[in-house]
Amino acid sequence: MAAKKLRDVADQVKGLHVIMMLYTCDEIKTRKDRFGVHRSLHPHLDRDTRPEFILLRIKKWIPPGRTFFIASNERTPGFFSHLSVSYKLAYSSNYSSIIDPVVENNYQLFMTERLILMGAKTFVRTFKEDETDLSLTHDPKKNTKKWQIPAYSLDDSEGT
Repeated sequence: MAAKKLRDVADQVKGLHVIMMLYTCDEIKTRKDRFGVHRSLHPHLDRDTRPEFILLRIKKWIPPGRTFFIASNERTPGFFSHLSVSYKLAYSSNYSSIIDPVVENNYQLFMTERLILMGAKTFVRTFKEDETDLSLTHDPKKNTKKWQIPAYSLDDSEGT
C-alpha cells in the first residue's frame, strides 16, 4: 500500500475534477533482423500511442469536453496537445502546488499518478490487461517473443 501522504495528495487532485484517465507508457523495444529490417515485440504500440490515433480511439468511449489526466513517460513537450481539440488536458505538473511539497522522487510521483488513475471514472490503459479494459492498443502486454515489423499507418487502427 502506498504511503498515506501519497494517498492524501492523490485524493486532493482527484477532488478537483471529475476526470477521465489516460495512461501511456511507450517502452518500444526494437531490433534489426539479419536483413536490417526493424522489428518490435509490440508492432502497433508506436502508432497506437500517437495523439492522432488516441483521439480516434477514445472518441468512441468518451464524449468531447471531458478533462483527461495524462500519466505518461513521454518527454516531447506538447506531445499530447493535439488531444486538446476535443478534451481538456491535465498532467501532474498542473498540480505541482499540491504534489511537489510531498513527492520527493520519481517513484513517489509514479505511485501518486497511479493512485490518481485508480480513482478515474474512465481509465484508458495502453495495453488491455483484462477483457473489460479500455486500451489504446490491441498488442498483447505480455512479451510474446514474436518480433514483427512495426505498423505506422492510421488506416490499420482497428487491426490487430
